[in-house]
Amino acid sequence: MLRKMLRKILLVFLSVLVFSSVSVGVQAFMTKEYSADLETVTNKDTVTSKVFFKGGKVRMETSARGNEAIMIIRHDKKLTLMLMPDRMIYMEMPLQSKKRDIQAQMHDPDVKTEKDFIGNETIDNHPAKKYHVTFYRDGAKENSGFMWEATDLNNFPVRFQNEDKTSMTTWRNIKMGGVSDDLFEIPAGYKKMDMPMMPQGMDGRGRMPR
Repeated sequence: MLRKMLRKILLVFLSVLVFSSVSVGVQAFMTKEYSADLETVTNKDTVTSKVFFKGGKVRMETSARGNEAIMIIRHDKKLTLMLMPDRMIYMEMPLQSKKRDIQAQMHDPDVKTEKDFIGNETIDNHPAKKYHVTFYRDGAKENSGFMWEATDLNNFPVRFQNEDKTSMTTWRNIKMGGVSDDLFEIPAGYKKMDMPMMPQGMDGRGRMPR
């Protein structure tokens, strides 16, 4: 029962990261540390979470189907941690794999972008420039969509929409600085648990292969 629940929570995390990770990655290395509220809207669901970034480390907190869960990404250790606070357990996943799981893309400095300016808009009271963006890794196209950068936040991305407009991620209540190093560590008293297997047919990006 617990493993089934964990698989569902993991799929929610993967869904959020699929639509938000690349756009965060473009700008996060230009920002030493920040925190923000994250809202991802798809055709099937709306997921809200809290994200923290500091020095290449990422923490995402969310409530997945009534269960609080935390995902920590440590590029320095090439490791992803998933914490379940209500059960005081955690699991580990390698950050990089042959499948290039979506976690490995998050805040990846090797992701390059090509931007085409579309126009000026206002997003959550932030004056923003809207772009069509294409993301490349090693010269190959990896993703594309629409991104809004807030000019009053040093061009920080405040919204990203995928190419077919079936999902949209918005960053709100963005605060620069004030992120504690403790947020990226395993709390005392947590017990390690083996990672549950992904459902058959799902790839490392949390989606069905084409």
